[in-house]
Amino acid sequence: MASCQRFDVAIVGAGIAGLTVALSLPPDWRVALLTKGRLGESNTRYAQGGLAAALGPDDSPALHYGDTLAAGAGLCDTEAVRILVEEAPAAVRWLIELGVHFDRAAPGESVEATTAEGLLLGQEAAHGRRRILHAGGDATGAEIERALLAALKARSHISIYADTPVCSLLVGEAGCYGLQALDERGQPFVIEARETVLACGGTGSLWAYTSNPAGATADGLALAWRAGAALADLEFVQFHPTVLKVNGASHLISEAVRGEGAYLRNHAGERFMLRYHPLAELAPRDVVARAILSEMQAEGVDCQYLDLTHLPDERMYARFPTIAALCRRYGLDLAHDLLPVAPAAHYCMGGIQVDLQGRSSLPHLYAVGEVACTGVHGANRLASNSLLEGLVFGRRLAAALHGARSEQAPHAAGRRQRELRLSLVAAQEQARQWPLPPDWVGPEELARALQQELRELMWRFVSLCRDEEGLRTAWSQLLQLRARFAEAARPRAPHEAVGCIWLETANMLDSAALVVQAALARRESRGSHWRRDYPQPDPALAGVSLVLRPALPGAEATSSLALQHKGRPYV
Repeated sequence: MASCQRFDVAIVGAGIAGLTVALSLPPDWRVALLTKGRLGESNTRYAQGGLAAALGPDDSPALHYGDTLAAGAGLCDTEAVRILVEEAPAAVRWLIELGVHFDRAAPGESVEATTAEGLLLGQEAAHGRRRILHAGGDATGAEIERALLAALKARSHISIYADTPVCSLLVGEAGCYGLQALDERGQPFVIEARETVLACGGTGSLWAYTSNPAGATADGLALAWRAGAALADLEFVQFHPTVLKVNGASHLISEAVRGEGAYLRNHAGERFMLRYHPLAELAPRDVVARAILSEMQAEGVDCQYLDLTHLPDERMYARFPTIAALCRRYGLDLAHDLLPVAPAAHYCMGGIQVDLQGRSSLPHLYAVGEVACTGVHGANRLASNSLLEGLVFGRRLAAALHGARSEQAPHAAGRRQRELRLSLVAAQEQARQWPLPPDWVGPEELARALQQELRELMWRFVSLCRDEEGLRTAWSQLLQLRARFAEAARPRAPHEAVGCIWLETANMLDSAALVVQAALARRESRGSHWRRDYPQPDPALAGVSLVLRPALPGAEATSSLALQHKGRPYV
């Protein structure tokens, strides 16, 4: 094993959350920034929709707060939402100071909404005001990432480890003290750090159809779980309503397209969303996604259609250049053709349970961005609040690490004690060694095959519509997949490389099992979690999160319910 390297802070993940933390830390600290792929490859890069902030003359944090709570279907942590919306304007100014070029109105141009500084504001589903900042029309995430990476290269105190998968977290009596990772030759090495931050994204690759890049394999959830940290709200996975479905490919079609007036039509040509919700195409994402699925099932087809043909051609090309180019790649014209779309896994509202400073239940382990669960998104994330969450809470986490927010710790702890939590300990099947040691190896062909089987079963049983029978079938099949994985594993020989695909498969098997356990435990329908056998929300579960805690060694896994309040209203 390579020699140990020591840092003040180790950050895993280089999207908007991880980069924000790294750039906000003191310049005299030694910081390690790790990403398992090439630098710049993250969910941030693919974020088309934009970044929400109450900057318009007719807007306010209170209105943004209300829209976020409404989308969250009774599960948002109100204090986390308050922080998100109130700190959003300052966070946007920080991005602009770093060089992010948001779209602005041209001199003399007549537009629907701008800020006092001329920033264009777009409309998206479930927002009561035009408050979405964009860059390059529909390339917002790519522009933010460009500016953050440019700033990163000027910080000599930050050591960048690209193409460096993390195998495990290191845990001692005092908590997390670093991590084990793989170098470019697949050899394990150790990074010790006073504080470790997980900012390594989401779970989309657990499903057969997703808008996420291939690397979204739920690594952070599995790493934190195996280290002993608590996870929360994993049953709430958002399926984006409109992913372009053509030639076997899946590509995101931004929420902003419907925000600009596009219609959804079925194969009969009917604009069907009017039958499902008063807001029609601008209804919350979970409503739109299930409506599309319902129409697909009724017609026996694999897609529905997004219609922009009634909107001004040149305006649509200018507003959505990335999507227009994507459509042309598949022989479609954004403004003149009906675009075939279907739902796909998009965003996990749950994650590593953290407080308002990003602290997990494991001392010295922090989490931020999609891998974390602050409670800000509740049961269904409001469009364009994801980039904002990584930004706002990344800045807060960095401030907490260097002591600027230490006075807030008692308040944060009080907020957590007021939460309503279901503490669930899921039993692990112990017929074979599990989890496997992080440096065991096995055949990549098997790992790839297991990943594909896992994605198919998660799509069939644990996607937009769920029930007890399907979830238990998924659990049984996951145990079989895990047994096949364990049977093929063996200790690594000296100097033998550990494959990233093997690590990802172990992480996916663990994380999928946790999602299934959470979905089984929540016997109601709320937000993005919809069960055929419990089709209505349970009033007793309003404001209740399900917290998954690893069972202590030798202890019997049990489920317990602790009742406490969850936050306070905006006043």
